[in-house]
Amino acid sequence: MTLPELMVVVVIISVAALLAVPNYNSWSARYKLKQATTELHSNLNLTRMAAMNQNTTMTATPALVAGRVTVTFTNPASTSADCLGNPGRCVLPTQVMPREVTAVAGAAQIRYNSMGLLTGAGTATQTITLTNSFGLRHEVQVTPGGKARWCPTICS
Repeated sequence: MTLPELMVVVVIISVAALLAVPNYNSWSARYKLKQATTELHSNLNLTRMAAMNQNTTMTATPALVAGRVTVTFTNPASTSADCLGNPGRCVLPTQVMPREVTAVAGAAQIRYNSMGLLTGAGTATQTITLTNSFGLRHEVQVTPGGKARWCPTICS
């Protein structure tokens, strides 16, 4: 191989890499948002089951802590601050979202009673919306009956 041929190959590989990096970053952010949303959905279902099994109220509290979206899962004997300070006080480990998940909106708390029903919300469905660094949103909804579902973008 000659030097000009080698330089052409390097230029082609460089151009391909420059085109691939933005697509990879976008894909990675979408994947991490989906992963965080499905994990939140699962943790809400586990919190509901824990409320029924322990015959008490359980609370999930989403928040933005030190630039990271977190969700703490507590019972009446602990608070979110207790849970963040001492993970042993949590019903479930605190869920810390990936850095690509940049915002959380919607319900300040999701509270389940001992029968697994949503409390403190009346007959309204509670919603938590997660947003990633590219502005893509996923939503987790909890019905008054306590059932959770998640949707890419906004649930109808």
